[in-house]
Amino acid sequence: MKKNTWSVKDYLHIGFMGFPKGGLCGIDVTYRCNLKCAHCYFRTQGYKDELSLNGWMEKFISLESKGFPFLICGWLGGEPLLRPEVIELGRKFFKSNVIFTNGTQALPQWHDCKFIISVPGTKKLYQEITGTNRLTYERVKENANRSDLNVIVSYCITRSNIHAIDEFIDEWRRDTSIKGIFFEFYTPVKGHEDNLWVDWKERDIILDKLLDKKKEYGDFIYNTNLMLKLMKSKQLKRILLNCPFHEIGLSLDPMGNIKLPCTLGQDADCTRCGCILPIFAYILSHKRYLVTSFAEGVAKEIEEHLLNHSHFIKRR
Repeated sequence: MKKNTWSVKDYLHIGFMGFPKGGLCGIDVTYRCNLKCAHCYFRTQGYKDELSLNGWMEKFISLESKGFPFLICGWLGGEPLLRPEVIELGRKFFKSNVIFTNGTQALPQWHDCKFIISVPGTKKLYQEITGTNRLTYERVKENANRSDLNVIVSYCITRSNIHAIDEFIDEWRRDTSIKGIFFEFYTPVKGHEDNLWVDWKERDIILDKLLDKKKEYGDFIYNTNLMLKLMKSKQLKRILLNCPFHEIGLSLDPMGNIKLPCTLGQDADCTRCGCILPIFAYILSHKRYLVTSFAEGVAKEIEEHLLNHSHFIKRR
């Protein structure tokens, strides 16, 4: 099967027509995970079964027959790299693929994917938060240290790791070749203790500090300035009143069924959401933010096209 790739036509179409329904997709590859992270929303969802590989193929073919856009897919779980064969199959359908992993498994040689590895703290904190032994942190760090792959680390800010942000940035910037660190906040789950939640006032203070850090470290703070500003309480509360993921997103659970309202599940407290998904969806669904991004994409595609065909130009 030929890989589905972006074209100049895609960028122009989205730039003029907007981002389509289902263009931002999240797929729970498996319900299984080898960690027990205290802040994980998925642990409360109770899945006990998952679709077979043939079942996923049938699902993708069915979506294709209905005109599904197959633009961006986030592969989640559970730990998605416990079933790499599902991603190997499915990633060929999508133009962009992001693997959300805990990093305990060796990263496959997927050079056309982006890997986002969740690391919720420095070494001691990591052991406490994930319930692992002291060797797991070093293994994750080693797996992440892949200069040949597009690797980003995700740091979910909670009450327990809020004090370690600076130390974490310095360590991973010094010791690894990752492209950067992506920050988001813990989202409480209804009916469960929310002592990990960072309140709005503290969140705004942290975001201001990250904006300052970005001046110093540039893109190593992987959130854009726009994302960090939209994550501030005043803007985010307004966005969450009508989460834009409902307009452009689709989430599928481990059995391939539609999952509502999003990948966080129906028990997530959406009024206190800290996930980056609403922010990303907001940017994609607003042309004034989208046009610049896709204009840059068009320029890149044209440049690559010219480079690939430069031998014809030289002949002339």
